[in-house]
Amino acid sequence: MNELFDARAKLARLKRRESELVEELLDVHKAVAAQKLVIDELIKASTIPPINLLPNELLAQIFLLIRSEREKLAHVSRRWRAVIFDTPSIWNEIDLSCYEGCPELLKLHLERSRQSPLTVSLYSDQQPEVDIVLLHANRIHVLRIFGDAEYIIDRFASFTFPALEFLFVDLHARSADPLLSLYSRTPTLKCLQLHRLYDHPFPAGPAPGQLSTSTPHITYLSNIPFQSLTHLSLEGEMDSWRLPPDSIHFPVLESLELRSNCPMPFLEAIVAPKLEQFEFYRTLYIPPEYKAFHGPTSKFDNVRHIVFAATPGELVPFDAFDLAQEFCYVFPGVRHAKIHMQHLHPLFSPYRTVGHPHTPIDNWTRLETLEIQDLDVNKVDVHFVNWFRMRKDLGLHLKLISERRTANHNFVAPDAFKPGLYQTFQECCASVELCCVPMSSPMYLSVSANSLQLFTCPLREFDQVNPTDLVALARMCSTEPADMLRAQFWTL
Repeated sequence: MNELFDARAKLARLKRRESELVEELLDVHKAVAAQKLVIDELIKASTIPPINLLPNELLAQIFLLIRSEREKLAHVSRRWRAVIFDTPSIWNEIDLSCYEGCPELLKLHLERSRQSPLTVSLYSDQQPEVDIVLLHANRIHVLRIFGDAEYIIDRFASFTFPALEFLFVDLHARSADPLLSLYSRTPTLKCLQLHRLYDHPFPAGPAPGQLSTSTPHITYLSNIPFQSLTHLSLEGEMDSWRLPPDSIHFPVLESLELRSNCPMPFLEAIVAPKLEQFEFYRTLYIPPEYKAFHGPTSKFDNVRHIVFAATPGELVPFDAFDLAQEFCYVFPGVRHAKIHMQHLHPLFSPYRTVGHPHTPIDNWTRLETLEIQDLDVNKVDVHFVNWFRMRKDLGLHLKLISERRTANHNFVAPDAFKPGLYQTFQECCASVELCCVPMSSPMYLSVSANSLQLFTCPLREFDQVNPTDLVALARMCSTEPADMLRAQFWTL
């Protein structure tokens, strides 16, 4: 009996083990099937372009950077098409020149923009398209008007622009009277750009902060929202303006851009306690009679950034020295200056007054950074170099940008008579940043933060690289040549 009992017990154990093994085998089969699915998915994923793995939100942000290509992108795939059509901000910039004679396409564009703020460029010869866009006036955030501004603005009479913050108007030498009513319907306007001013801006004798509109000839700046403007740009002839000193108050104006040959009358007339940036662009080579600044410069103490842009033509106008001297006097608190190459000589030449050793730029006693644009190393005169040598203790940060291919070997490599310009600047400044400065025939130099790069042009166009340049460059940088010098040669 004991043997039979033991045999049956052993059989029971074997059956239980058999059941366990069968169950385990089934689990293994399931695991094998699941792993095969994982492998299949990995194989499929390996053939998918990386951009297709991006979420729709990130893909939409990329498309915003190239929104002008939206039609082409929409034909790449169904997914891209869906993302583009479902992202209103991709459709919020409207240039009516692209929809001339296509009002239905314009309506579709506006429909896809939904309720997003609009950036609109209008042209006077597109009546049907202008009328369609004006139906969405409450959404226009940025408005640019070209052509016959008077004709376009007349069509705005029954519309308000509650969201408009940026307005650009190209006046084309026509009457600007319609602007007066437009200003009153732009309560949130912050940035105003008026180009092609050829007239007196407003009647003489306005009270501070409010311009009179009592004369029949109401012009450009009457009734503009002085209290809300933070950015103002004016372009045109200002030499005939007769404005009372300190008669125009801009309480929150931060940036002023004047494109004119005679900016002083307007500068004398304005009071802008929060003005921080001033940009000047001369519009013509031949200026009118020079006019000095006669107002107190203390009202511009807060101007920290100044830009002197290029003048049309290669030669410096004969009154450039006077203007440079005047600007340095008018804006004594400048810390950051961006100067075009044309203004170097006037800014760094000694005063003409006998016994006055200083240069105009010396009035900027708090200058921290100086950027020279369109540098031509062959035209850097001795006054510019000597100014840096005599002011080594200023701790100035210098940036030199070149758009030229004119090479000057001595910019980098010293010869027997004088050190290279770059070496001089590095010794006299807290930092020197170079962008595309030509150092020798085949090479262009870019230096920033103790790192240096050389980019060469095709050797078939230039002579071979002078190795003396490389040695001189290596000696000028604080790090080891192997770590800081990288030359990239273009193959033939």
